[in-house]
Amino acid sequence: MNYIDRLDIYCMNQPSNIWSKPSWYFKGDSDYWRILKSGYEAAELAAVLRALTLFVGHIGINVGRVVWAGQIASGLDEGSIVLPAAFVLDVYPVPPGKMDVLIGVTAHEARRQTEWSHNAWLELLKINEELARPSKYLIKDIYWKFFSACENIYLEQKASSSILGEYTRKARKVIISGLMRDPRRNPTAWHLFDLWEQLAVDGRYYEPLNPLYEKPLDVLRKRTPEICSVATNGSPSVIARSKKRAALYSSIIKDILPLIKEWQKDPVSYFEKGLYEEKELKKKKRKKEKKRKTAISREVFNQIEVELASGGRDLTPLIRKICNNDEKVIRTTLSNFTIPANAAIDRLLVKRLKNVFYYYAQRVKTTSRGLESGKIDRRRLYRAPISGRCFKVDQMMVEFAWNFTVVVDASLSMGGYKWNVVENSMSALHKALAGYQNTLRIFGYFEWDGVSILSELLRNNVLYSIAPTGRTPSGQAIIGAGLLMPRNTFSRKFILHITDGESNAGVDVQYALDYCKQDNIDIITLGCGKKSKEAMLEQYGKSLQFIETIDQLPAALERLFQRLLKF
Repeated sequence: MNYIDRLDIYCMNQPSNIWSKPSWYFKGDSDYWRILKSGYEAAELAAVLRALTLFVGHIGINVGRVVWAGQIASGLDEGSIVLPAAFVLDVYPVPPGKMDVLIGVTAHEARRQTEWSHNAWLELLKINEELARPSKYLIKDIYWKFFSACENIYLEQKASSSILGEYTRKARKVIISGLMRDPRRNPTAWHLFDLWEQLAVDGRYYEPLNPLYEKPLDVLRKRTPEICSVATNGSPSVIARSKKRAALYSSIIKDILPLIKEWQKDPVSYFEKGLYEEKELKKKKRKKEKKRKTAISREVFNQIEVELASGGRDLTPLIRKICNNDEKVIRTTLSNFTIPANAAIDRLLVKRLKNVFYYYAQRVKTTSRGLESGKIDRRRLYRAPISGRCFKVDQMMVEFAWNFTVVVDASLSMGGYKWNVVENSMSALHKALAGYQNTLRIFGYFEWDGVSILSELLRNNVLYSIAPTGRTPSGQAIIGAGLLMPRNTFSRKFILHITDGESNAGVDVQYALDYCKQDNIDIITLGCGKKSKEAMLEQYGKSLQFIETIDQLPAALERLFQRLLKF
């Protein structure tokens, strides 16, 4: 039984009264490093997932996503760690003690992934080929229960070599409260392995015991150091370790099986006999799944996805929310896979653009005080007999604080000469706005294999480029760029969209236009081409302006900024 199953069992029996909580509930080591907390349910549940994902990222690279049970998220697979949300509901922020338990469970299951436990099980089946026969389902089930106990001992030993051991130890203390069966009753294989696991890991020994437990338990206790040795002094290769564990487990179980041959049989929990019983079992499970209600509502799950997307690279949940869950929404991701741009700077265009920005910039009154000449400053008259610096000068200074975002179509039709002209124009715009308090962000976008990729082309004051390819998801690209615009500014926000054709992927452009209007973003689309004028007019409406050829783009930028900034 893995730790997530044990945490599920704990959630069914946990006390509901806050005053009946044990001491571990309020104290925890995670409180020293977990900073982002919230009293709002969706934000706090998202923050917990973000913290757990960051934590398991230090364990290994082949660990799946950490999600709540019932959550539908991209990137989920069999390796994902699915935690029961019922464990943390109703008290926000999540108490440090509960967070420690979640970290311990997550760390243990992440270790199970990095140590290739599933591969060790397959190796154990290869060694014991007779388990492949349907008639051996009872023995196969015993093997699986024994293997689970062995892996828990191995993983606990592996975790104890680092700070992870503190968290897994606390998790065991909470979710493993004792035995599910009186040790004085008739012995079974499952309870033998449970006794052994608690004895090997926690040093917990139960008395009185049924005498039949003593001999097999003594054999298992003597073989425990061999499992710990594989964890501490094993091969650096994960494949070699999994094979070595499988061989060791096989030798141990063969010593145990003769001793438990006549024992009471456990209910089969993992393997059934024949196909008919499997189908019936699946039908029963489906009925149970339909009746079971998730601890978190679908609305809260959607809010969690939005919270997780904020500040991340996957913008899909945010765009889906803006587009009212439109079925045409495709996955949208922010990518930095770019190459340095090889752009030629048009110095004359830079100068003309600078003049435009300077002419229409806001003037701010500034006063210089403590001067030797100018107007008399009544606040500095006391300095007249001392130093004579009792004058001031009022000046109207130009304040450069423009907030521009350029979204460039990088689909296949924009390749070649068109892209070179775009690169040169963006280089001139970057040079003209450099310095002061201006904010300029440049994005290129395209669709590939059903994914809308938005690449930031201006990072750390360096201009980058991408290879145009794929289709044109203009609507989602504009929304994504709008979401990434700076929010801590009072200046007007502008989006300049450059494309040579209509949008042919993702949601309709109207969603983007409505979003920009709602967020007070001025958007202008420059259409560089003649072929699809009618289709583009239908999509972009009044926000669209045409130029005959791509060569007119530099001059069009100058005229466009003159008109935009004037009004």
